[in-house]
Amino acid sequence: MAGPGISSFLVFVIIATAFGGGSLLLNRILGARRRRSYLQATTYECGEEPEGEAQIDFPSQHYVFAIVFVAVDVLGFVLALWAVSFRALVGVWWTPALIAGGFTVLALVGIYYALRGEESLWV
Repeated sequence: MAGPGISSFLVFVIIATAFGGGSLLLNRILGARRRRSYLQATTYECGEEPEGEAQIDFPSQHYVFAIVFVAVDVLGFVLALWAVSFRALVGVWWTPALIAGGFTVLALVGIYYALRGEESLWV
C-alpha cells in the first residue's frame, strides 16, 4: 500500500498533467488561427526588416563581472552559514569574524585576478 506521501504526489502529478494537457488542447481549439507570413522565418527586429550581419563582437567583460558576482555571492553565503555553525560548535565569538576576514581577502584576490584579464591570468 502506498503511503500518504506517494498518493499525494501522484494526485499532484495527475492534476498537473491534466492542467498542462487541457491548456494545450483549449489553446488549439479556442486559440487564434495561425497566419503564415514570410516574416516568420526572419529575425525579429522591432518590426523592421533585418539588414546586415546578426553576429556582433560582444565584449566579454560583462560575463566576467556577472560570474565574479555570482561566485562571490554564493561563496559568501556558504561561508557565512559555515561560520555560524562552526561558532556554535566551538563557542568562540571571534571565529565568524576570522572566517569573514579570510573570505574577504580571498574574494578580493579572486576579483583582482578576474578583472586583470584572461591573457595575463597565468603569468
